[in-house]
Amino acid sequence: MPLTGTLRDLSLANLVQLQCSEQHNAQVHLTKGTSQGMLVFADGEIVHARVDQLEGEPAVYELLTWEDGSFQVTSENLSLARNVQTPWSMLLLEGLRLADEHRAERDAVLESDLRALRGKQGLRNALAVNTSGSLRANAKEQNAAQDAAFIAFIANRAEVIGSVLELGMFSGMTASNPKEKIILEKIDSNFLAFWLEPRATPDQIKAILMAVGIVR
Repeated sequence: MPLTGTLRDLSLANLVQLQCSEQHNAQVHLTKGTSQGMLVFADGEIVHARVDQLEGEPAVYELLTWEDGSFQVTSENLSLARNVQTPWSMLLLEGLRLADEHRAERDAVLESDLRALRGKQGLRNALAVNTSGSLRANAKEQNAAQDAAFIAFIANRAEVIGSVLELGMFSGMTASNPKEKIILEKIDSNFLAFWLEPRATPDQIKAILMAVGIVR
């Protein structure tokens, strides 16, 4: 019976370690949005990899940057040419290093964009946080760890409630009080939160965010 799950529950790095340390012969099929990827394991080594137009080691490194998506592990026999020669442990070390660099570069760009937007169209503050509450980017100069933990808590609870009520995948929400409005957007495995002045409209802010590519 195939093993299925999400990369939020079990990261690809941990999945690779499991397959290789147990000397499995298996295939891991991965999906994120419209992208499809696959890793083939033989005797505990990665022997074939592909994702979209990438193959071999570059495909492995790309897949290791995925923080969200779904996977299915099967044991079907596939006859595919070997296109990965590097031992799995070296692949994992280099892939995680590249993934960290990619994440740091992306977070730096996002933080710069958020700080440039602050003060426009009633935007008081903005931050990006992952599902565990770790701060990724912050529009303010000072630390926003408490705000990040609060946003992650609210967003994760909203996801749970939505799942229980069968409302579909959580994509965002808006909350308001007499002093401010807060917009939450889910993008991949991260939450973006925007604090607005009471007079500001969510549509105005989303138009700005779409213009700089923060939300679609």
